[in-house]
Parts: sequence; C-alpha cells; structure tokens
Amino acid sequence: MSESTIADDFKQAMRRLATTIALVTSGTGDSWTGMAATAVTSVTAEPPTILVAVNRSTSLSPVLSEHGQFCVNLLSERHRELVSLFSGPTKGIARFERGAWCASDEGLPVLSDSVASLICTVITTLDVGTHTLFIGQVSRIVNHPTIDPLIWVNGGFASASHLA
Repeated sequence: MSESTIADDFKQAMRRLATTIALVTSGTGDSWTGMAATAVTSVTAEPPTILVAVNRSTSLSPVLSEHGQFCVNLLSERHRELVSLFSGPTKGIARFERGAWCASDEGLPVLSDSVASLICTVITTLDVGTHTLFIGQVSRIVNHPTIDPLIWVNGGFASASHLA
C-alpha cells in the first residue's frame, strides 16, 4: 500500500473510533484559550494521568507549553454548540463568552456543568508528527451528577446510553 492509501485508510478507521468530545483549556485571566478534542485518553490510575494530543499549529499549543497546566472538560449533549465555537475561527478569550465557565484555583478555565473536569499539570511531552502529546498528572476532578457524554463518531455527534 502507498503512504497516501494508508493515510486515507487510517483517517477512515479513526472515524469509527467513537469518543467523548472534550474541551481542553489552559491559560489564566485574559490568556484563556482552548480547543475541542477527541484525542484524549487515560494513561494510568496510579498516579491519575491523562494524555492529550494537540496540533502544534493551534493557539492552545504554545499557551499549554508555557503554562504547564490544563483542564480537560468532558462534554455533555447540552454542550453541542461549544464544539463549533472551540473548533472554528473564534479564538482566545472570545471562545469563553458562551457556556458556564469559571476559574479553577489555578486560574484555569473550567466548564462548571461538564460531565467531568480534570485539572492537570504537565509531567512530560512528546512530539509526534504534527502534534505534541501532553501527559498530565491529574490533581483535581469535578464530576457532574449527570452522565450524558457527547460522542463523536464518523464525523458527527452521537449520544451514549446503557444497553439493556
């Protein structure tokens, strides 16, 4: 197979990987920034650690590299409108004009009604292709009582429910 065929097939395969959409945020005060992400995963529970893949061309990448802390806000079905806001042309602090945002003790932007928000400190990074993998140790978690994650699969939104 050619490299372009493998790349195209890889993109198609990854469209089949259903995942919760997250807003990854960083910065403090007027430097808040964030992006919509599906490349977020747990690494280990001992110590609680997660990985976020961030394209180095995003506005989040340099802020996250400099600040060294981030928040992963797992989205609910009620947050659909925030996905386009955080993945479209709107940049910086303007992305936080909609939604129930508050500052964590560290000054990070936290979506107060997300399914869960995880405050993390970067412990290591790894550059891979166009992205940097930020591995963060979780220092605090806020879990919302309602679990209704907003799922991304095959280029569109979906919801999750328990099977009988």
